Amino acid sequence: MTSLQAAFDRADALGAAGRYFDAHEELEAFWMKAAGDEKILLQGLIQIAAGLHRLRLDSAKTDGAFYLLDRGLEKLARTERLLAPDALAALVAALGKIRASGKAPAAMIFGLKGADR
Repeated sequence: MTSLQAAFDRADALGAAGRYFDAHEELEAFWMKAAGDEKILLQGLIQIAAGLHRLRLDSAKTDGAFYLLDRGLEKLARTERLLAPDALAALVAALGKIRASGKAPAAMIFGLKGADR
């Protein structure tokens, strides 16, 4: 795999432009080359991007979007040793606010960093 941080940076660039579906699609290229916990972590981020995309498409249908957000967060929690704790905490808090509002923001930086950064 190129690097986990490269995947995070690409997700941030697309999320900052509100392109959640594209983030989901481009992260899959990293995911296909990953193994072990990195693969699980990337799958979680892909699910979060897909959940945000679904929520933006139709905020009246939150069940599927929330399911994806929750599954994604579970995967990030399972692989938290790979992530900088403050970055993960900030993403969890942001997704909590999104869940409470039932609306995806027009754009969002995921902000994940590797544990060594």
